[in-house]
Amino acid sequence: ATPVDVVKTRQQTDPLRYQGLGIRGCFVKIAREEGPVMLLKGLGPTSIGYLIEGALKFGFYEALKPIVFTAMGGGNKFIVFLISGVIAGAIASLALCPIEAARIRLVSDPNYAPGMGGALKRMMGVQGTLGVLFQGLPAQLAKQVPYTMTKQVTFDFVTAQAYLVAATIGMDMTNQAKFSITLGGALIAALLSTLASQPGDTLLSAVNK
Repeated sequence: ATPVDVVKTRQQTDPLRYQGLGIRGCFVKIAREEGPVMLLKGLGPTSIGYLIEGALKFGFYEALKPIVFTAMGGGNKFIVFLISGVIAGAIASLALCPIEAARIRLVSDPNYAPGMGGALKRMMGVQGTLGVLFQGLPAQLAKQVPYTMTKQVTFDFVTAQAYLVAATIGMDMTNQAKFSITLGGALIAALLSTLASQPGDTLLSAVNK
């Protein structure tokens, strides 16, 4: 996903330079002007950041569902999933915020620093430690909370409904059928979460460029 992230970040942080170019046009322009390796810029922060973010997001979401369900005395599972997703997304945002800020700076300005460590060090020299950790947090929350909430809840809801329909019509639940339900739920969740997080993602790039 790193090359697509590079194109997206460039379009968000320097819209005039890439005006009128689609994804393919941006790929070609960046590769021609700065070399194909530029499309992998920010790979380190992306790998580290989203490894941590994914672990926290999925871990806390699954751990929180029974806790929230019990605290609410049962009730609507959709609301339980929603609350769990919001909290999990907020926790993941805290960890991801400084790493994502470093990634955006490295991509928007290739000369900013040689890597993630250098970028974080330079940012701390200008903004201070607290500034690096929390300056972009509202924008990170605006992206990450809708993304996590929509992705997790949509997947759980869509797959649960699909299994309910399958049971109602007496469908034979083979491994292929289960895989199809899981894949379909994941695709729908990915699409809706991307749409939900896009405004926050644009804001995040603008804040951290």
